[in-house]
Amino acid sequence: MAAEKSVYEKLSEKIMAPGSVRIPKLFAMLVDARDAEILLALPGAAPGLAAQFNMSQEDMAAKLHGFFLKGLAFKSKKGDVVRYRLCRDVAQFHDATILWPGAGRDYYNLWQEYMENEWPEYTKLVEKFLPRPFTRLIPVEQSIQAGQKILPYESCKELIESSTKIAVTKCTCRLIAHKCDNPIEVCLQIGKAAEYNLERGTGQEISKEEALGIIRQCELAGLMHVTMNKSENMHFICNCCGCCCMAMPMMIQYGRRMNDPSRFVAQVDADACEVCGACVDRCWFKAITVLPDADFALVDEERCVGCGICQVTCPAGAISLAEIRNPSFIPA
Repeated sequence: MAAEKSVYEKLSEKIMAPGSVRIPKLFAMLVDARDAEILLALPGAAPGLAAQFNMSQEDMAAKLHGFFLKGLAFKSKKGDVVRYRLCRDVAQFHDATILWPGAGRDYYNLWQEYMENEWPEYTKLVEKFLPRPFTRLIPVEQSIQAGQKILPYESCKELIESSTKIAVTKCTCRLIAHKCDNPIEVCLQIGKAAEYNLERGTGQEISKEEALGIIRQCELAGLMHVTMNKSENMHFICNCCGCCCMAMPMMIQYGRRMNDPSRFVAQVDADACEVCGACVDRCWFKAITVLPDADFALVDEERCVGCGICQVTCPAGAISLAEIRNPSFIPA
């Protein structure tokens, strides 16, 4: 007879990670078994859960708010009733709980063990069951060829300028992996996501000018802009490296379709190119090469994700992005 599953294993299944070795351990680092049972009972509101677990409504409300602060539960309000739900999946569990101020290095290290040992296999399922990636690349704005149209939802500047509230948070991926020296406090949360992180105390409110400054800092550092793969109601602009990120190494090492590319591809002006190789060093996807005795760098359009990071530090200004996909490529 099979052994009965622990409450932590049941929670792991509920966020679509059945059979994981480390996800149950991560839950156990955040809550005891009694609290895990309450989490397992979500979605729900304080009155109903209080009756179910023989607690006062005040104590249950405090308990649920504690789950919210830890990133385990998300809340929504309808009238006077506040309902809570468990984090949706592994990625949401990752992003929300790692930012909790009470998380320590032991917690980070266990997450990184999961990312190294279990995440690559898990991404096979992500790729299989999602019709399109949840996220996509945003091009560096100044890299677009003259005359090419960049849409508001593929422009960091436009997304920032149109936002009502902006917060900056730490990059959860670099926080746990620390495989590079790239800046950590550079993930931009916009609109409702900013309000969520400010309420939890996991983000700091910043001005639009400060946000644009972070974007420029990240471009110079060689980080790629990533946002939600749709044309409206954006919540974040991540600034990703190719070594610590949840998605980029899966794309680079395993060819997983974790991010959609932008609508653009890098092009090299053969007459202007000085064959210095700076773009080769900048490209995370090895989409640019300089052949022996070549007069200019070559771009592999199949590998290029259209981020434009190669253009930012090109001393000759020989690189630009050309449109190769029409606007309908981005889901409505």
